[in-house]
This record gives sequence, structure tokens and C-alpha cells, in this order.
Amino acid sequence: MHSERVKIYDTTLRDGLRNSGIIMTLEQKLAFAQQLERLQVDAIEIGYGGPSQIETMKHLAQAVSEPLVYGLTRVNLKDVDRVLESVRLAKKPAVNIFHPVSDDFLRRAKRTRHQAIETTVQAITHARRHVEQVMFATQDASRAEPAFLVELCSAVIAAGVTAISIADSVSYAMPQEFGALCALLRANTVGGDAVTWSVHCHNDLGLAVANSLAAIAHGVRQVECTINGAGEGAGNTALQPVVTALNRRNDVFATVSTTVNAEQLPVTSQMLSNIASSCG
Repeated sequence: MHSERVKIYDTTLRDGLRNSGIIMTLEQKLAFAQQLERLQVDAIEIGYGGPSQIETMKHLAQAVSEPLVYGLTRVNLKDVDRVLESVRLAKKPAVNIFHPVSDDFLRRAKRTRHQAIETTVQAITHARRHVEQVMFATQDASRAEPAFLVELCSAVIAAGVTAISIADSVSYAMPQEFGALCALLRANTVGGDAVTWSVHCHNDLGLAVANSLAAIAHGVRQVECTINGAGEGAGNTALQPVVTALNRRNDVFATVSTTVNAEQLPVTSQMLSNIASSCG
């Protein structure tokens, strides 16, 4: 039976360090990025496009050869340009552009739905002039109106994105709801079969792994996660149980697999645990 690849997008070096109490030196970040490459993840997110991170991101971008190297940015073109500069020397540079999509988050950002579409399309078009791989992240997608999400996702695909991330940013969704949302977007978005669908789940309800597995069961083929579930609050989707579930329950997930080297999971987990414990 043909096995489809579930890509593993590791954001330990970005979202895993955000307000998590884990602080890494540049040397530790470089060593950790190289360990993630030994783990054989598909993509590594190396930071956020704020001015203070760019020099570190430039070093990290050159530390690995095989994974895609992503920088995260808002739709602001100055931020997009900073991330483009930070990943420019990577063997496989990529950009992840996010925008709020729920009415709650749009109000906080003082943006209308029309402005969200317009500014996001502009940012994606700009980024695609410089890199081949551009992902759009739908912030707070699990609380957004599905019809608006379909409209927005269709627009960003027309603008040239190669991947779309469905985010449960405030840990709101139940697995059955999240799986159904993923299925709806994949089925109704114009051009949806031409992009990689990804998920980014937070774990305040303890459901990040369950939601990610539900998404895979409904056709999503990339999971954004961190080693040990590191991250703010209750953390992010933990990489290890996602990979282990796909490997162990191949009766349920018979048509999918990852390229992750499971033998490297304990080493990678222990490496992050040692760094975390040293932060005291």
C-alpha cells in the first residue's frame, strides 16, 4: 500500500522558547538545530522576524542542510524582509507568514476581514519573489468563521503559498471539531489539493496531540510541534507522541508515515531537558 508522508515541522527553536523559561545560547541553538537534522525532521522554524533575532537566525539558517529552514513573520513587509534576509543563506530557505483570522483576534489587530485578505496576499506575493516555499498560518483558526477561512485560504493559494497552517492558537478545539474543520477547508478551498495542509496546536486543554492526530486522519500532511511539547503555558504539540502514535498504530494510520529517525528521539528529548534544567 502506498504510504503518504506526514511532514514534521519543528518549532522548538521559536515557539518552544517563547515564554517557556527555556533559554539557549547561540551555541546551544546551533547544536540543537543539528540534532533536529539528525532526527530527520522535514522543517525547522528558527525564529521570529523581530530585529533582535536576525543575526542569530542567520547563523541557524546555515547550520543545517536537509530540512527546510523557516522564519516566522507578520504580514508587515518590513518584517517579511527581515525574515527573508535571515534565511537567505539557508540551503532550503522558507518563510511562514501569519495573520489573525478569528473575529476576536481581528478586532485586537484592528483589521477587517477584507484587510486581512489584502495584506496577507500582498505579503505572500512579496515573499514568493524571493523564496519558493511560503507558508500561511491562520492564527486562531479554530474560532474563525469557516466561510471566511475558505475565502482567505483560496486567496493565498492564488497568491502562491505552498503550505497553509490551521492553528488552534488558544487551545479551544475538540479533536472531532478540529478534524472536521481540516476536512472542510481541504474540500472547499479553491486549489486546496495543490498545497500542504499543516496544523499548529496548543496544549492548554491537553489535546494538542489528539487534535494533530485528528487532523492527520482528515488528510492533513504536516504537523508543527516541539520536542517535549515545549512552549508557553501548557506548551505545544509534542513531537514524540505524534511520531510514536503513527508508528505504533499503523493499523489506524496505515496510509501515512514520517521520515523521523525514532532512534534519535531519546537523545533529542534529553538534550532539551538538559538545557531546560540548566536554566533553573
